[in-house]
Amino acid sequence: MAWRTGGCAGRCLLPLVLLAASLLDWSLISLVNMIFFFAIRFVAPRRGFRAWRLYLLFWCTIVYSVLASLAQVTFHLIWCIEGEGWVVAHSWWAKLVGFARSQPGESPSVIYFLVVQLSAAVLALVEVFGSRLYQDSCWLNFSFGIEQIGYHLRVACCFLLPAVQLVVSISHPSWISLPFFVFSCIGVVDWSLTSNFLGLFRWWRLLEIYSVFIILLLYVYQLPVKFPYVVLAFADFIGLFKISSNSEWPEVSSGISLLFYYFMLSSAKQDIQDMDSLMSLENDSLAEELLPSRNVFLVRQSRSGRRHANVLLRGSVFRTFSINFFTYGFPSIMVLCSAT
Repeated sequence: MAWRTGGCAGRCLLPLVLLAASLLDWSLISLVNMIFFFAIRFVAPRRGFRAWRLYLLFWCTIVYSVLASLAQVTFHLIWCIEGEGWVVAHSWWAKLVGFARSQPGESPSVIYFLVVQLSAAVLALVEVFGSRLYQDSCWLNFSFGIEQIGYHLRVACCFLLPAVQLVVSISHPSWISLPFFVFSCIGVVDWSLTSNFLGLFRWWRLLEIYSVFIILLLYVYQLPVKFPYVVLAFADFIGLFKISSNSEWPEVSSGISLLFYYFMLSSAKQDIQDMDSLMSLENDSLAEELLPSRNVFLVRQSRSGRRHANVLLRGSVFRTFSINFFTYGFPSIMVLCSAT
């Protein structure tokens, strides 16, 4: 049995809904939603390959969303019956798991949680049982329009990704953001010396894994847990921070830019792989025909037949400027940012 590689609901909408569910509050229930978000983005199948892992993730999302919603409704019904003096509602584990979100009837946060969580279940159901839906002409036209929009967004992601990576590295200078800065400098030097724009994405696999690790580490640090002093001291040393209404703008921009960076990278990684594969081909016309030409928008072919990706680089002036700026300019910016 060969499953589809996922429609617009599974590849775009469902991860966004899961991300929204994970950011509603800091709890273990929300953490699992974020793990599902990463899993769906990470195991997105290659074109033409079987999508059994993605199919299994959709089923896990459905089961988890239903169970989390039922548990949340049951807990608040018991809370309403027992009243505000219910001891369990004020326990540390109820807040950690994500049951005790607010007093019953005082805040719509529970309603938001149920709406978002059930929306994730519905979108996953559409992907699992929506084979007949995808045969409908209206839905096919809608999906085709979404695909066109997604193509242009992926092109924008490829061009903006290096800039967002720099924002991640300098918005909140710390040890955990240092690898983003180092790989940005290496990528720009590679681009400048080889005139290959794809040099900016040379280390994207490592950065994808590292960004997932940092986001999860930062998320775990937000959980309502009293960490030991040693853990707090180490977290402050490497650059972890608590996000609240009193957070400063460098911390907020660092967290937001990190999420944007991962989402853009996971959206454009298939196109980066295709362009890198095409650049590595010499005279293999059969393999070239198998690659989707619409996804190699950065690759050009000269009159001699040699492929290149220097669509943004013209002349030695910009090359010299890039090396000098990212060798001396950005270290100075990091020093100034850390001083402020």
